[in-house]
Amino acid sequence: MDIHKLWEYKEYVNVNGFMLSNELISLLQNSLTLLQVENHFSHVQYWGQIYAVDGDYHIAVGITRDALADRKYFYSTDFKFWGLLARPKKKYKQLSLLTTFPFRGDPSLKIKVLDEAMDEQHPDRCQEMREEKRLAATISNICDEAEICARGQLIKQPDGSVVINPNFYGLTGQEAKLLKSYMHIRPAQQRWNTNLLTRQDYNFSMDFLDSIDQDIPSGCWNLSLEQNGTLAYLKSLYWPGMSYFHKIKTPDAGFLYIGNGRKNLDVPFLI
Repeated sequence: MDIHKLWEYKEYVNVNGFMLSNELISLLQNSLTLLQVENHFSHVQYWGQIYAVDGDYHIAVGITRDALADRKYFYSTDFKFWGLLARPKKKYKQLSLLTTFPFRGDPSLKIKVLDEAMDEQHPDRCQEMREEKRLAATISNICDEAEICARGQLIKQPDGSVVINPNFYGLTGQEAKLLKSYMHIRPAQQRWNTNLLTRQDYNFSMDFLDSIDQDIPSGCWNLSLEQNGTLAYLKSLYWPGMSYFHKIKTPDAGFLYIGNGRKNLDVPFLI
């Protein structure tokens, strides 16, 4: 969510009983505005909060020129120091899914991860990982699978760069009811012509991302319309605590994750 619109979006945020307090909004706006100025970001967004035993992690996203390729993720426990999260390696993204105990709130803490799928004598069955790397890997996994936007919020320019659309005026009531109107914020993983073959109103400047209706299994997203059909909410069953809202026919929309960073691996068996 755009940090400069947190007061406006406050009434739309309700994730598992969590609501943005006046104190939290004030802290976030002061701290992240300073982060934006220091790093010359064009946009800064509040991504969410990951619960930890000794102190929760608050996550922010800084965007420079390209809204897809130039995204930088930061974390803080005190709203004073914002640490840059490095892009995680593939092995850490896999190890983070195997970790069962909660975050401690100490980025330097070393944890041991046991991969029970490997043979007991395998040298990589038990590996060490710092909590900072686990945090980066967890956020990366959530972003790959659950960070989304409405169709048209991000557009691709003729030079290939992706920007936040300043002329996005929202989805119509009919569009908001369809899962294909919502896109993953990640490089496309489907074939380039997937959307071309499934949409009659295909527009490459808007449909260069994967739509969530292609996600497996069918039913892993919960889409609901509230406030007499004027507000759309999307939640991921894989990542409890993830929420996306969009006020229909307006540019108001936002993504937020509030949770413990654990993926629900049982979703295929529950649908």
